[in-house]
Amino acid sequence: MEIFGYVGYAALLLLAVIWTIVVRAKLDAGANTILGALFFVAGAVWLSTSNADKLHSLWLIPAGFIFAVVTAFLAVRTPPLFAPLRLIASLFAAVVRVGIPAERIRAAQDAGLRASVEEWASKHHEEK
Repeated sequence: MEIFGYVGYAALLLLAVIWTIVVRAKLDAGANTILGALFFVAGAVWLSTSNADKLHSLWLIPAGFIFAVVTAFLAVRTPPLFAPLRLIASLFAAVVRVGIPAERIRAAQDAGLRASVEEWASKHHEEK
């Protein structure tokens, strides 16, 4: 049973690394993606530093994906409840993106927003 725990832990570490790299590389990543990366990193750190069984990684992995989906839902439906999570996501992204010029991050976010608005407008226009 212990081997399953270490396989799950390795998968959790891999997800934490991949999602963190995505946050650094994809400068227009949404807060839900950033919070998902933070969840995986926090879970991996918690399992590394505590005496908890590595089998806990087997529920942490699906919980991380569910957390990312729920935060995306909260962001759209109840923005005031999402405000503290947005602050945490901003802090984590700032740490992960150290060394990237702020102008480059803003430009990527503006381009991503523009593309999203254009996509929404084209879908809305096709419906009519």
